[in-house]
Amino acid sequence: MKIFTVTQINKIIKDLIDNEIVLEDITVSGELSSFSISRNIAYFTLKDNESLLNCVMFGAKQEFSVGDMVQIRGNVKYYPKGGKLSFNAYKIELSGQGELYKRFVELKEKLQKEGLFNESNKIPIPRFVSSIGVVTSATGAVLQDIKNVTRRRNPNLDIYVYDASVQGKFAVSDVIAGITYFDNLSDVDVIIVARGGGSIEDLMPFNDEELARVAYICNKPIISAVGHETDYSILDFVADLRAPTPSAAAELVTYDCVELKRLVENMKINIENKFVQKLSNLQTDVNYYINNIDRNINSMVNDELLHVNDILNHMDVCVSNNIDKTRYRVDILLNTLDKLNPARLLKSGYSYVVNENNEIVTYNNVKINDKLNITLSDVKLKAVVTNKENR
Repeated sequence: MKIFTVTQINKIIKDLIDNEIVLEDITVSGELSSFSISRNIAYFTLKDNESLLNCVMFGAKQEFSVGDMVQIRGNVKYYPKGGKLSFNAYKIELSGQGELYKRFVELKEKLQKEGLFNESNKIPIPRFVSSIGVVTSATGAVLQDIKNVTRRRNPNLDIYVYDASVQGKFAVSDVIAGITYFDNLSDVDVIIVARGGGSIEDLMPFNDEELARVAYICNKPIISAVGHETDYSILDFVADLRAPTPSAAAELVTYDCVELKRLVENMKINIENKFVQKLSNLQTDVNYYINNIDRNINSMVNDELLHVNDILNHMDVCVSNNIDKTRYRVDILLNTLDKLNPARLLKSGYSYVVNENNEIVTYNNVKINDKLNITLSDVKLKAVVTNKENR
């Protein structure tokens, strides 16, 4: 039994391909599933419904898009060092739109008309999330990226994982089952559907109509983190939020504990400052009102004192006037009394005559031989009536 080395086998394969005339200067038609240019070298993959063909083109200048149907002309080459077969193209022409891309566009237009992409139907992502459900492959690097980001930003965040195929024939049913599971799990606040980048055929499960409708009726917010930033799927448009990468989805849904602590501290300081300012303003207001009250009280007291003083002055004037009036009236009365004073009348030559019973003598009550007491201004006399004449 002959034993071959790896180099020998690769050389045999290379010779077979190089000597196969049918593989020289041929035209191949297919759909672009990937395309990139670096330093004028285009690396792309051509595919049909059953297989893929890796291609390279030196001196490339024109850009093409994934999903384009193209025709390329060139030769099949085998590179022993890498053990890879490649189609070296020297010409590439656009021949039509790819079937997968066409189906993608048709479904997108259909669902858009039905309103599945409307912003008004999207559920806002909670500001503070305590737990997330991740629908992805449990063994992939995507899950580890999400865990690393969330643990760095918030180690207290709970992560639930639904292990789902994200490529192949079981991917659609697995992702639907994952979304449904987390939609019915009360512990989960947000659902992240994630997978890494890939060709358009790799991402086709996320362009499925049934998956889009399940995501649309989901009662919890869904973040689509499928592929790279330049990759778009139907799920991206239906989801409540699209993240350019799975790591970005973890960033968007996870609040930073350090940032939150800083925010709380700033809010605390702001509240304290506002409280101190408010207290200072209140103290200023209180002082103003106290001073104003003092001024008002002093003004009122002074006004009342002036009023009382006016009353007292008025009373003094009134009392003085009354005293003067009374004194004047007393003087009048005294003058009147003085004029009516019997002593004054006696001095004018009058006398005061009474009988023994001390009764004033009149013609009618005096009799002959009555004894009389006569009072003059300077002397008192006693007399006896000896004669009575009517005048």
